Amino acid sequence: MATLRVGFVGAGGNAMGHMKGVKAVPDVEIVGICDVDIERANKATAELGGRPYSDAHELLKKEKMDALYVSVPPFAHTDVEIKAARKGIHLFVEKPVALDMKTGLKVLKAIQAAEVISCVGYQLRYSETVDRARNWLAGRTVAMVNCHRWGGVPGTPWWRVMSKSGGQLVEQTTHNLDMIRCLCGEIVEVHANYALRLCNDMPDFDIPDVMATTFKLASGAVGVLTSSCVFTEGGGKGELEIIAGKKILKWGHAAISATPGEHPDLAAPVGPIPSIDATFMDAVRTGDSSKIRSPYLDGLKSLDVTLAMNKSAVIGKPVKPYFATHAE
Repeated sequence: MATLRVGFVGAGGNAMGHMKGVKAVPDVEIVGICDVDIERANKATAELGGRPYSDAHELLKKEKMDALYVSVPPFAHTDVEIKAARKGIHLFVEKPVALDMKTGLKVLKAIQAAEVISCVGYQLRYSETVDRARNWLAGRTVAMVNCHRWGGVPGTPWWRVMSKSGGQLVEQTTHNLDMIRCLCGEIVEVHANYALRLCNDMPDFDIPDVMATTFKLASGAVGVLTSSCVFTEGGGKGELEIIAGKKILKWGHAAISATPGEHPDLAAPVGPIPSIDATFMDAVRTGDSSKIRSPYLDGLKSLDVTLAMNKSAVIGKPVKPYFATHAE
């Protein structure tokens, strides 16, 4: 079996997790790791192999790769994905895939033109509870969705700057929004209200810390999504509830239940989430991408909705996401 050659752009905590996931797959070699902080790249290559780079274009120029991981902050997406796709390199892009639709659409066009395999890091889609939820929802009419993610502020300084992260909805709550799309279908209109209420004493903090959004689904169902990052001293919670067939489905990646009544099809123990890195490596090796649950187009659609929410909060009116009015 031929050894797959894999490169990385980004060597932060998220990327390191993927590197270790890749190293756990047989017959895979990390050939290069790039980070703007060369010391971080040096440290990663010393542990996991490959050559260190501080310039992603040099990595693309000097290394022969079957696949490339791009795990960088939202503002740091440039032309790397496009150039990699044009070289026939398959792409794993961490969420969010960009900070604006113009950039994302250019990457999508390059991926589609080159016909390379793509995968976006929405790993929760691979949980057993996703399949159970889809089976349970089949044949039931979804009426309303209620979802919230209330947590704290990550330690990375760029996260609290709107022009660099896009805010909590774009950078973090995108996982919750993506799961709504995964289970209930496409969101076609949003109306958001944001405020900065409790974190305005933090330095260089200009993102909203409380967000409330109502939305409409293509099916006719409606929903509410709230997000907050005010719990800097601990606490917070997250939940996804779906009213369907006059029952409430409560979804989590490690547990799922429904009320009222008994639902033995949901009650079995839930195993660990399969490795998204192993899934991607298998797709690259075989050329069969059918097990990838979020290719680049799908990841871009989740970004699209969160950006529409941001726009709605600014203009104070409902907004339709790009893909609600444009063909794929």
